[in-house]
Amino acid sequence: MPADTAISLSVVIPTYDEPERLEAALKSLAAQDYPTQWAELIVVDDASPRFDPDGLRAAAEGFPLQLIRHETNRGRARARNRGVEAASGDIIVFLDSDMTVESDFLRAHAAAHRTHPGSVIIGNILFGDQIPDTCLSRYIDSRGVHRLKPDESVPFKCFVTGNSSVRREQLLQVGLFDESFTAYGGEDLELGYRLHLHGMEFRYAPRALSFHNHLRTLEQICQLMYIYGNKSLPLLLQKHPSLSPLLRLSFLEMPRFSPRRLLLRLALAPVVFAPFFLFARWCMKGHVPDLVFDYLWWYNRTRGFLNSDL
Repeated sequence: MPADTAISLSVVIPTYDEPERLEAALKSLAAQDYPTQWAELIVVDDASPRFDPDGLRAAAEGFPLQLIRHETNRGRARARNRGVEAASGDIIVFLDSDMTVESDFLRAHAAAHRTHPGSVIIGNILFGDQIPDTCLSRYIDSRGVHRLKPDESVPFKCFVTGNSSVRREQLLQVGLFDESFTAYGGEDLELGYRLHLHGMEFRYAPRALSFHNHLRTLEQICQLMYIYGNKSLPLLLQKHPSLSPLLRLSFLEMPRFSPRRLLLRLALAPVVFAPFFLFARWCMKGHVPDLVFDYLWWYNRTRGFLNSDL
């Protein structure tokens, strides 16, 4: 057996009510050029109203498949933890259920761990061919590790569990995902920060490619950013206050009449947000500067945080 394949992998896929996309994900994993005895697939269903275990087993033909189902919705952090707890592989590969992968996806993750033992591996996420080419899809495709220069080190903030892998023993050492995160967002960054604090390096593996087959509307993304700020950011900052500058919230700690604080508070006014949002929506098939989307994300996340009861 080639040396770069002799490493055991457990692919953990949390899912909620997207059976068609999940089946597509499993079919793409079933087509891997990786030895079936060296990998397993673990699907954790978080109380979906539609659940077809027979269809999922058929889609994943070839690889061992574990199906774990929650009777009540517990959130993505708990779902991923259940998968890690049930896993037998040395390496945990996290993948979202609305993604499909290239045939060498598992081999690429295994090779990255062989080249960089002990590192956290960040895979390459792009939109699938069926997703319309708009300035929004291009902006999302350009975020995270795609903004790094070729020789730039990968920061922990790029850790996303849509496509990443970590040694199971390292995850157990730092304590897995924090299950107090039950709303959208935050659990990836929080775990990534703890992995960073434990001295782990983060590496980008561009050949570990997955395709995101679902694009939310601009309105939906803004709403999720608000939920992230309202429900998850307070928990994140309670646990790790030092992340405030990374989240662009440190201006709130400045003196009341600081020019920077006043300017950013003005940027949080709905009358300022509205024209930027309308511009982005109207020009979706044209050109919208990345800075506009950066602002829309920050505005909704920060407004949610300021309106939080936590």
